[in-house]
Amino acid sequence: MESKKVDRRISRSRRELRKALLELILEKGYESVTIEEITNRADLGRATFYLHYKDKEDLLLESINEMIEDLVSRISKIPLTAWSLQDKLRDKDKSTSTPILLIFQHAAEYADLYRVILRGAGSSEVVTRLRLIIIQAIDKFIEVKEARENLKLQLRIPLEFFSNYFAGSLLGIVTWWLENKLPYSPEDMTA
Repeated sequence: MESKKVDRRISRSRRELRKALLELILEKGYESVTIEEITNRADLGRATFYLHYKDKEDLLLESINEMIEDLVSRISKIPLTAWSLQDKLRDKDKSTSTPILLIFQHAAEYADLYRVILRGAGSSEVVTRLRLIIIQAIDKFIEVKEARENLKLQLRIPLEFFSNYFAGSLLGIVTWWLENKLPYSPEDMTA
């Protein structure tokens, strides 16, 4: 029973430190944030910080990795039949998410963290990883579409070019949406 209390305390401490870091980054930028400010905002001691993290980058990367793992997990649960946005809009079936809708829902849920990442305060490695997730989803969609409809797409441009273009565009529009405080719902953005 005691171990559950420790686990909850550890979880709460980490959550408070992540929340404090994100709030401070949004207020004053990543480079200006100090460990002392993070611990003061989280109402925790410096020793508690160093018990869990080696520095503020370690804290930020853990937050980002947790978010990305959540997105990958959600995308992997989407049935192949739901990957076609055209079919989804035509059928008006709201029971299953499309990958694009899922991305907007995920961005809304983790809006502060996405703002930090897409503003460049996070590691460029993280933005690259997000782009790769989107590119893989596009490639999978095309593979499924070709197999299901028994056709071979004859693109005038390489698929790799198209996938990268689409991923960059999607991240650009997600950035705009977040910076403008989500003026439209995830469903409107998907449509």
